[in-house]
Amino acid sequence: MLKALERTSQLVQPGSKLAELIYRKAQLGMLPNQKLLGLSTDEIQAALEGRRSALEATQQHERVIEARALGIEAIVRQVARPSLLVEDGKISLTDTDGFPDDLTSHLQRISDVVSRVGRVEILNHRMDWAGTGWVVEDRIIITNRHVAEFFAGPMGPGRYGFLLNTVSGRTYGSKIDFREEYARPEVVEVKVTGIRYIAGPGEPDIALLQMDESATLPLPLILAAKEVQRDQLIAVVGYPAYDSRNDQQDIAHYFGNIFNKKRFAPGYITQQPASGQDLMHDCTTLGGNSGSVLFDLETGEAIGLHFAGNYLVGNYAVPVRAIKAALAGVRTMISLATTEKVEEKADGSHDAEYFLGRDGYQVSFLGAGFEVPLPDCNAHHNDLIQVSGTNGEKTVEITYRHFSVLYSRSRRVPRLTAVNIDGATHKRIKRQKSGDQWFFDLRISPELQLNKNDYGLSLIDRGHMVRREDPNWGAIEEAQQANDDTFHYTNAAPQHSRLNQNNKTWLGLENYILDNARTFGLQACVFTGPILRENDPLLENTNVQIPLEFWKVVVVRDAERNKLHATGYVLGQGQLVRDITEGFLYDEFGTYQVAITTIAKASGINFKGLEENDPLGKRIREEEAAGGRLIAIPISSERDIYFG
Repeated sequence: MLKALERTSQLVQPGSKLAELIYRKAQLGMLPNQKLLGLSTDEIQAALEGRRSALEATQQHERVIEARALGIEAIVRQVARPSLLVEDGKISLTDTDGFPDDLTSHLQRISDVVSRVGRVEILNHRMDWAGTGWVVEDRIIITNRHVAEFFAGPMGPGRYGFLLNTVSGRTYGSKIDFREEYARPEVVEVKVTGIRYIAGPGEPDIALLQMDESATLPLPLILAAKEVQRDQLIAVVGYPAYDSRNDQQDIAHYFGNIFNKKRFAPGYITQQPASGQDLMHDCTTLGGNSGSVLFDLETGEAIGLHFAGNYLVGNYAVPVRAIKAALAGVRTMISLATTEKVEEKADGSHDAEYFLGRDGYQVSFLGAGFEVPLPDCNAHHNDLIQVSGTNGEKTVEITYRHFSVLYSRSRRVPRLTAVNIDGATHKRIKRQKSGDQWFFDLRISPELQLNKNDYGLSLIDRGHMVRREDPNWGAIEEAQQANDDTFHYTNAAPQHSRLNQNNKTWLGLENYILDNARTFGLQACVFTGPILRENDPLLENTNVQIPLEFWKVVVVRDAERNKLHATGYVLGQGQLVRDITEGFLYDEFGTYQVAITTIAKASGINFKGLEENDPLGKRIREEEAAGGRLIAIPISSERDIYFG
């Protein structure tokens, strides 16, 4: 993708007619291979205008993000990091491949830890096993989310269970084998009877499995009271499998031809988990080590949960504080500090006078007889910020050029944004080559707005609620003003960057619908907001909660039927998406078309009758009346949208 953008910036002169044509086709999703390459309109515009710094910054973290997403395990050092076979619960130190430290004094602690680690095996599945797990509490095994997802998933609010094998019609199951040692036929298997917890996307890669109450299990490993330090002597115990993603000569050096059996691998901490970073180490691992325990050789205490790595770069582990938080039922959002952060402009501010004459959202925008009232948030009325209106009266509607915001005092983000879009008079407004600048709206106290520092981590983005391009229409001066108005913190909410990387369809919804032949006058009213829940995860070391889902309702005038047409969508993988997808597999941060009634219930927003203009809501009611069931439609392209 990055190569395609780089080639575009080399061949096309910024500001040329060709650049303008390419951009317009990108807006409509009409460029060849645009979807195949996953290119967003903003990325294409950046390339056309010669802006590369943000893309280059993204490229710096590509390998780390890829490792997290794919669960890659890695050999980090080509020598002196042995992976020793466990036999009868013990290891032999006859050949440690030149490991710098003497491990003799640690043998008893190693045996104690080894006995509490097992292989996560799967029933009714094409795979026999998926990774490693270990006893973290009485009757509780901890492993990685990406291990558990082979056989388990969410089953409703706060509930998890075994998934259905849709081929055989049988439910998956799991057991933990605490042996699986080389040349030892004995097994010590304990059945997994339930799923206690599976982390959501962007959260530490953790799953907790409930074990059979009647079986005898090893004692839980003690979790370290404090975080580890760089260069600390540690080790991993797990079940490395053959993995073609590492160099074959290195694999042969450490593993010979023996895989899938319990092994012990010593090493050192290479990055301590400070400032929201992951714990990193250099122990030798392969695929199958996912879920392995990372422990302190001096104490035998668990210090982390291994989950991924990059060949010859480093291995990653969930730090002990995140494990304790998961056990306590506290969900935290992971973050990744950048090594070379793109310099941003300082925050600016605009006082009340700056906004004089802003029209805000217009109820009658679609024409007489087709009024679309501003939805209300009366269920959250006490949480809405009030500002002075045009006549000095207090109002919860904060007006900008062509859009309005209803703003949450407690969460410091919009609860609702409303924008009028006029595709017929749209103006293209270029982003500044020197980078975006965000502003405080001083009609509201700055303390009630998030700021640059709150978005300082590379995995957290400022998500425009009103899309930057949507209000940019009319005379060029008002289009520029509307564009600038979208860069106020009152129009932003924190989003995990993986959400932004996977929301190309979400960003294109307005274009798809405006381009539909049934849309009258290329006009639309669009409402957008986050679904705010009390248990939304906190960004580590802050009091900022991160919404896991966002909703959007698009209202147009149906040219064929001469009536309003309204459709609703959800982006994310939070509780609402988990509820509507139940025990079936779903895409991370996917876009779904849902009934507007579903959004209203989840957000507490009154859409004032738009539900009656929702074709999907009608279809859902018809399906239910006929004894069927339809909850949501996954949207991967405009062809998937149900227009009725």
